[in-house]
Order: sequence, then structure tokens, then C-alpha cells
Amino acid sequence: MHKDEEILLLQMEGALAPSTGCTEPSALALNAATARRHAQGEIRSIDIRLDAYLFKNAMVVGIPGADTRGVPMCVALGVTAGDADAGLDVLHTVTPQALEKAKALLDKIHLSIANNVSELFIETTLETDSDCVRVITYRQHDNIVDISHPPFTPFSTQEGERPTPVIQRYTLDHFLDLAATVPLERLAFLRKAVAMNTRIYEKGESLRMERFIAPGGSAASASDAAKRMAGTASYARMSGVPLPVMTATGSGNQGITLYLTMEAVARHLGIDEEEKLRAMALASLVNIYIKSFIGELSSVCACGVSSGLAASMGVVRMLGGGKRNMLLAARNVLGSISGMICDGAKEGCANKVALSAGLAVESALMAVEDVGIGADNGILDESFEGLVSHLAQLVNVGMGATNRTIVDIMLDGAQ
Repeated sequence: MHKDEEILLLQMEGALAPSTGCTEPSALALNAATARRHAQGEIRSIDIRLDAYLFKNAMVVGIPGADTRGVPMCVALGVTAGDADAGLDVLHTVTPQALEKAKALLDKIHLSIANNVSELFIETTLETDSDCVRVITYRQHDNIVDISHPPFTPFSTQEGERPTPVIQRYTLDHFLDLAATVPLERLAFLRKAVAMNTRIYEKGESLRMERFIAPGGSAASASDAAKRMAGTASYARMSGVPLPVMTATGSGNQGITLYLTMEAVARHLGIDEEEKLRAMALASLVNIYIKSFIGELSSVCACGVSSGLAASMGVVRMLGGGKRNMLLAARNVLGSISGMICDGAKEGCANKVALSAGLAVESALMAVEDVGIGADNGILDESFEGLVSHLAQLVNVGMGATNRTIVDIMLDGAQ
């Protein structure tokens, strides 16, 4: 294989990671578990600072193995049950005994929001009767950049201009070429992603969680099948069902939207495995590319504008469409739900996942029939790069104050 193909495969594999529970509680728990590992003695206090984006996504979402919610519980479970060696799967070890110990720890946890931070940020300072340790996570959910003891060196989140992400060196044509030519055995990791996310869908269905997403019976179309499969899996995950999900670009719901949308279509239409995996490879790269522009966490729901859009382009490939049809599908998605906000992780996210999955399929079906939204509409563009550039401008410039407003509303409602 060529060097570029190897780089793109590494990008695809690196964007995937298993997580038991929502990735924001997992990130908090991983940070806290790491702090506990490096501190000796009896805990006196835990101070936690985090960015507003992460806060809203950990505020009310279900936590695996817990019967209460909230940031302090995520931190407490990280201390009492977290497996610091498991990455975002840190909460796979929660037991009833660990939960009771976590509840006893809650009054020692003090929370604040770092309002001057625009990227993912967690700072835990754990003090014991004989020790103190600070752990900092920055920019990515599992990217722990500092483990230190006093005296602490001030940590700056203003590190100048970030290097251009590797994925931005490539174009849609590169992604299409790789999907068409990569040896099939090199895509085995995508099988694992589909299998893992299918298991939580099946668990959700066994618990009849699909009734919250698709009441009234079986899927009658490919779009219905995608909505049911992706939405049910998301509802199970956001409710705290203790099963791992394969995340994509830092999000379990994006992994669910990306892979279960295409899995549902493949099952419904009888697409063979090779075509399915090659379509998933294309969609994975598109998703990574878009997320590199809009950021790890943002004010918009990336299940729609990133993983849903990417899945739609993948479905077009499964249906035999070409690049022109894929761009039309992308415009159909982005022209419909570019303004869908992210107002925190919770069971209601399942409805956004279902909406994104269904729209992805409908947009693809329209596109292969040359039906869709014109490039001159709104924020759209003729080119893939133009579409993503306009989306990034909308998110990073135009919606700069949106997240703070969302968090203020959520805090006001919680009082």
C-alpha cells in the first residue's frame, strides 16, 4: 500500500475507541481514576474544573452502574471504581459496592466551570491527608497531558495556533480511492465497531427501548430501519446500559450514527459485506475530516452534520452512486439540519440520532435519483471542501456564544 493509504488507515483506526457509557462521564472518570492512582492517603477533597461543553454533556446523562447522575458522580465513580488502564472504557468495573463508596465521597467534591476555555478541558486536584496530585485532560477525551504534585506549574490552554490536523492534507478523492482499493482484511476493525454497537442495539431492543424511538411496529423502509437501529442503541447508551460502544471521533453517539445507519441499510437492502465495509471506510474518513474542522465538542449536534452526513455519503456508495451523488446527499443533509444544537447528553439525544440516521438514508435515496438541494442554497456549496468550510465558519464563528447560552439555560432549569 502507498504511504498515504497507511496514514488514512491509521487515522480511521485512531478515531475509534470503546467506551462504556457516554464519553464525557468516561473522560471525567478516567481523569479522576488517574488522580487516585497517583495519590497516597485518605481523600480529603477533590476539586474539579471543566469546560462548559463537557459539563453540559455530563450534567444529566446516565452513568453505567449508577442510579444517580451528574458530574460529581462521574468523578466519584472514577475514584472508587475506575480502571485507569482502560481508557474511555474506564467505567466497565462499576459494582454496587463501588457505587456506595462513590456516594459517600460526593460531599468532598467541588465543581467549577472554566469559562475561559474553548476546548475540551478537565482539571482534577485530589488532596489527601498526606499527598496532593493534579491531573489535566486537554483537547481529547482521553488525552491526559499533566500528572503532577505540588508545587504546580500553571497550565496554559493558550498554546498558539494548532498544527493542521493530518486528515486535512487529504481530499474527498483520496477517501474515495482508499475505499475502492484498500485490501478488505485491513478493514477488520470496522467489523468490530459494527458488532459492538449492534450489541447495545440488541440490548436496547430486548428492554423495549425502541418504543421511545419507533413506536408502532417493525421498520417498513431502509430509513425506518436506520432510525430504529441507531435510535434504540443511542437510547440504551444514554440511559446508562453498561455495555461498551465503539466511539467515533470521541463520541459514542457518532459511532452509533455512523455505523448502525449503514448497517441497517445493508441489512434492509441485502448489501454484501465488502460493499458495506468499503462504504464504511469512506464514511469514517469523511466524519474524521468534518470533525477536524468543527472540533471535538461544539454547539451543534455532530450526529447530524458530521456522522449523519458521512453515513449518507456512505449509503450513496452502497447504492452505486458516484461522487456527484454523494455531494448532493451531503447538501441534502447539511441543508436540512445544520442548525440542530447540542444541548447536552441525555436520553433525548436518541431522537436526534434517529433523526440524523433517517435523514441520512432519505438524503442518499434522493441523491441517487439526482434529487436534492441546490448548491446556491444558504450555507451550501458546490464542493465538499466548501461545504465543510462553511459549516466550520457557522460553528466556530457564528455560534460562538451559543454554548454559553445553552449551559446557562440548563443550569437555570436545574435549580
